[in-house]
Amino acid sequence: MYQKIILAYDGSLESQQALLNCKEISQWEHAKVHLLSVVPYDPIPMGHESSYYTEQQNQVEEQRHFKTLIEGVEQLNKAGLEAVGELLKGDAVDQIVQYAINITADLIILGHKHHDNWLARWWRGSIPKSLIEHSPCSVLVVIIK
Repeated sequence: MYQKIILAYDGSLESQQALLNCKEISQWEHAKVHLLSVVPYDPIPMGHESSYYTEQQNQVEEQRHFKTLIEGVEQLNKAGLEAVGELLKGDAVDQIVQYAINITADLIILGHKHHDNWLARWWRGSIPKSLIEHSPCSVLVVIIK
């Protein structure tokens, strides 16, 4: 049923839990796992109070994402799964959806943590909700409480 699985992976507790779920599903289905890490675009200055990353800060962030991605792929490969990693840049939802279309993915897995504070929920937005709305395939959201 699921032969091509995408795991949105950033090394957070939520994505670590999603990785564990991904291991179980992919072993059961003998699927290929595509770990994706998306580095956001450089922040754009929007007035007096906004700031943006320097080129050096962008490189540090990209290297952090790459290192986390490689560690995730190695963890899956050690568990006997076929896994590849891909580092993308841009809006997370747009990049994941486009990648899913490109490889004709069967399932996207990502982790999510509920926020009790309404301001934290508003500020963070909802990547899982947006992904579900735009995804070309099924989406499994692993909830961390």
